[in-house]
Amino acid sequence: MTATSLALGLLAAAGACGTDGEPAETTGSGLTRLVIDFSPTANNAQLSLGVDQGIFERHGFEIDQVPGSGASANSVALLLNGQIHLAVSEITAVPAAVAAGFPVEIVTSLVTDYESPEGDAFSLIVPEHSDIRSFADLTGRTVAVNGLESFFDLTLLEAVRQAGGDPDAVRTLAVPFEDQVAALRQGRVDAISTLEPFAGQLLTGGGFRSLGNPATSALGPRSVPSILMGSQRFVDRNPDVMRRFLQAWNEATGYANDNPDAVRATIVRTTGAPPEAVARLPLPWYVSGIDRRSAELIARLMVDYDRIDMAPALDAFTWSESPDAHDLDTPPRGLRVSG
Repeated sequence: MTATSLALGLLAAAGACGTDGEPAETTGSGLTRLVIDFSPTANNAQLSLGVDQGIFERHGFEIDQVPGSGASANSVALLLNGQIHLAVSEITAVPAAVAAGFPVEIVTSLVTDYESPEGDAFSLIVPEHSDIRSFADLTGRTVAVNGLESFFDLTLLEAVRQAGGDPDAVRTLAVPFEDQVAALRQGRVDAISTLEPFAGQLLTGGGFRSLGNPATSALGPRSVPSILMGSQRFVDRNPDVMRRFLQAWNEATGYANDNPDAVRATIVRTTGAPPEAVARLPLPWYVSGIDRRSAELIARLMVDYDRIDMAPALDAFTWSESPDAHDLDTPPRGLRVSG
């Protein structure tokens, strides 16, 4: 979605009726209530796990998880209207919104991508018998992505370009992650760009294979696709709340990285994926803080692919008080990574 089309899509919803600048709500029990919009995937399991383990409550929060709109533009509108306080989103949504004049910003990263002998964070999956052997071979093919002009769409096209293919000749089709498995099995698409637990449902069942991780091919190792965003007005009005929230988020992230069995149980519960598939899938590498290198690189690529006319300044779409992501150099759980 270009900045212009995003603006047109948000004007009616966001308008001038926003209440996101109000102080954070305190419940009758003295907790700070935060409403967080999210779409259940393995990538944000540390949110649900942190709630289940009482981590956020110990830091003084009542977290109301709203299984989300599934669309970043809708999440931006909900943030600006004050209907939610934070939203899980792909990183591309934030530069797009800011370029369109909508004041949102990244509060923290969620995960980093990686390539590993144990399985990649993200995967481009094709049928076993397919003649697609590299990202370049996707030229002229149809690939399912979770949203047009999303992070997965952007990195797919850049991976094709870097492999010597023609990204302009790749047909991308918007298919929600949870529906991509069926789309590939039924032959409606030639490939899917996906994440866990959906990749594992195909790879562990046989008949499919992975071409690798488009994100690491496009951006190099340790880029960050998923973030938590908030409206600038709410974050600026409630800095103490947000600082405390980041302390809780850091603890929840560490707990998730150190407790893979608890993460798998959370993924089964929140996504409905079969336990036997989740038991074998590679888990995310959860992070906290902002990976500003990735944010800046993504914004530049969005200009290259005509998603936005001009990349906003980094400090225009990242919260200045959020620390740099500090856990990108040390893989958790003894995870072996390439690059």
